Amino acid sequence: MVQISRYQLVLMLIWTVLGTGIVTMPGTIAQFTLRDAWVSSMGLVLGAVLCAAIAWVHVRLFPGRTLTQAAIDVLGPAWGRAYGVWYIVYGIITTATIGRELSAFIGISVLPNTPDNLVSAIAFAVSMYLAYLGIEVVARVNEFILPLAALVSPVLFLLSVRLFDPSALEPILGDPASAAWRGAVVPAFAYGLEFSIALQWTPALRSPRTLPVDILLAGAISALVLSTLVVLTVGALGEPTRYLNYPVLELARAIRQGKFVERLDTLYVMGVAITLVLKLSAFQLAVIEAVKDVSASAERTWIPIPVALLAWSCNNYVFRNVFDVTDFILRDVPGYFLTTVVLMPIGLYMLRAVQSRKRALRRLKRT
Repeated sequence: MVQISRYQLVLMLIWTVLGTGIVTMPGTIAQFTLRDAWVSSMGLVLGAVLCAAIAWVHVRLFPGRTLTQAAIDVLGPAWGRAYGVWYIVYGIITTATIGRELSAFIGISVLPNTPDNLVSAIAFAVSMYLAYLGIEVVARVNEFILPLAALVSPVLFLLSVRLFDPSALEPILGDPASAAWRGAVVPAFAYGLEFSIALQWTPALRSPRTLPVDILLAGAISALVLSTLVVLTVGALGEPTRYLNYPVLELARAIRQGKFVERLDTLYVMGVAITLVLKLSAFQLAVIEAVKDVSASAERTWIPIPVALLAWSCNNYVFRNVFDVTDFILRDVPGYFLTTVVLMPIGLYMLRAVQSRKRALRRLKRT
């Protein structure tokens, strides 16, 4: 059976969260707080801790089983598959949201005259093919882009530091605590809870018992990167950060070096496009496993195409523009994700514990 290493898993989780995090999170946080935006960005750690706790229980109660397989084991064929259908809907909606963010970002940044549905169709086609090839291929592609990010990111960082003005962040902790908390809700309960998709990859993990530690590691690295990016963006752009959909893009566009080095936002857009496609692939892998479990299919090769087509259709017709996506993320996603990937699994594990206790009592009575 194909298995991925801990290193590959951590990379997949990091790129999955940062894929949309580096695009929308700085602007989302800035709507609530500027001076304490770096505090809000650390809310990502809270989401990682919740996912790690869920994973710790899962790998001990259901070793080598996906979340949807665990639901069928606990709830039985009928209710377990109903749980699986709920998870599939969650995965499709999330994938559609990611696809709409990608098409809107590409359309605004580099391809304003290209229809959004065409951009998203290309992205879904590529991500579908990666998901069809399997988790090992997706993991290797994540490994491949790491050296590219390691080369490009420091260059963009050093060039943008010259624009940094610390006065935009002063006084430190000057905003009300409630503002920082409201800014942390989306990083914590939207993007931070995306680490939970690793539960659907459990059978493919070389060392599933270390999954909670890997989630915490990926969460800490992602939070550090995001916090640095938020501080740099707010310090360079200042108050206008509140009113920009893509403040990091504007920061990249502001970089100039001499007469010949300019418009480095091209590198940023390329990096964002790659990471978003990988994020689409990661969520499609999770949905594919859920469909396979619900349908009790022995093969997975037929699943990627209908999953990608359904998500692409939702991406085009559920979210008419980028404002619909932003409104959905701010108002609905935190509660929806918290219910689906935290509260429902907790209920599942509690029910499993009750069932195990009843079985133990029955054995005791027989003896």
